[in-house]
Amino acid sequence: MPKEEIKKIFIFSGGRGKRLGLFKKNKIKAFAKVNSKELLVHHIDNINKFLNVDKIFVIITENETIFKNQLKNFKNVEIILNKKDYSYKGINSGLNLLEEYVENEEKFLVFLGDEYYDEEDFKNFCLKSQDTETNEILIAIKKYKFPQEYFKNYSATVDKDKYLITDTVEKNNKINSEYFGTGLMCLNNELFEILKTNDNKKSFYSIIKNFSVPRYFELKKDYININTKVDLYNLQKKNINNNKTTIDVIIPAYNEEESIKYVIDDFKEVCNNVIVASKYPDDLTDKIILENNAKLVSGNFKGYGDAIKNGIKNSNADIIILSEADGTFRASDVEKLVSLLKESDLVIGTRTNPSFIQYGASMGSLKRFFNIVYGKIISILWFNRSVSLSDVGCTLRAFWREDYLEVSKNIKSKDASFAPDHTIEFIEHGYRIIEIPVNYYPRCMGVSKISGTFFQSAVTALKMLKTILKKRIYYFF
Repeated sequence: MPKEEIKKIFIFSGGRGKRLGLFKKNKIKAFAKVNSKELLVHHIDNINKFLNVDKIFVIITENETIFKNQLKNFKNVEIILNKKDYSYKGINSGLNLLEEYVENEEKFLVFLGDEYYDEEDFKNFCLKSQDTETNEILIAIKKYKFPQEYFKNYSATVDKDKYLITDTVEKNNKINSEYFGTGLMCLNNELFEILKTNDNKKSFYSIIKNFSVPRYFELKKDYININTKVDLYNLQKKNINNNKTTIDVIIPAYNEEESIKYVIDDFKEVCNNVIVASKYPDDLTDKIILENNAKLVSGNFKGYGDAIKNGIKNSNADIIILSEADGTFRASDVEKLVSLLKESDLVIGTRTNPSFIQYGASMGSLKRFFNIVYGKIISILWFNRSVSLSDVGCTLRAFWREDYLEVSKNIKSKDASFAPDHTIEFIEHGYRIIEIPVNYYPRCMGVSKISGTFFQSAVTALKMLKTILKKRIYYFF
């Protein structure tokens, strides 16, 4: 049988991302970002990289305007809106649409927009698809590591000698194979006859075996079916472990010339950039910052929060760490914070565990009291979000920069109220928050510019309470 190039590709991207929590942010699963690139854009870029295709069709069920706007720069992409009223659900609905776009004897690629394939695997699958004969189909399969993977997908039984799929079972309730099947497929016109023969009563995945020559391609590397936030975090975890993720620390500073050098040296060992937001005029501190190869952001900042905001504006990193210029927090905790971003969107340090409070370090009784109380107040006022906080004022925290950019326009605080303001916005936008005990050290030298005295602590506490209550009233109405 003859072989031919793949000229048409169909991507199914109808999911809203409800289980990802994206619906709360008026987003679509296809445009969930992974390392600053939308998932669907990632797919299209790989297609154009490995195949010389005439058309990439994106099949959707709603939000046509959003898709067109997001993909307008891709000249070979066309949106197909599935408007037909089918009595069944699943991929069959979309597959039936393809017949009018596919010519006789033409092979074409189909895959799901919410599946992530390793770039090398995808490249090899494309090459193998081009090498298959016209009457053959090719289905990507994967060995499971845990039963959950197997049961979440359809099972695939194979003949390894002939490279054939001999059986497929949708929603199998017992393990009878080493492999599960994916939505990455190279199909042909036989598809439409098989769908008609089965009257669309069965899931497509359960009838793959009905094709004349159903061959398989084994994915060797990472594959993730992105249905929940955990799936998305697992993908981010992969990128973190592969050192693809960049990390910047933002440190606000005001007259911290005695300690700033030690803090910079500490954090530059674990972060890509140390960005110090220094309130001017502070020539001595600024000189030390530059001498120690940190990035200086200088300005007439209105307070702690204003300095933080300006520091973040000067970062392009994937992950942002916030810390202090006085040495009360150490870089040794960064790895712990970042590791928890594999399972969350915002990781906040807590100074409430005595085992982590180093000799000579103390928040002061008043400051400690209000941080604990305000954490409980936020937990109660936002009880429907299942959040539990114990140290709302802790400034050692880690978060994804793109998530911060989503909420930043609503963070109005320019002073020490930035911490609860920042936390509440992440809560309101449906992000997952984790608290973790961190080491707390005595300041290197000098006196706190925020809460060094009893009066300063009281003023800061009142500002924080005002911010919390204003946020609650605003979002309630």
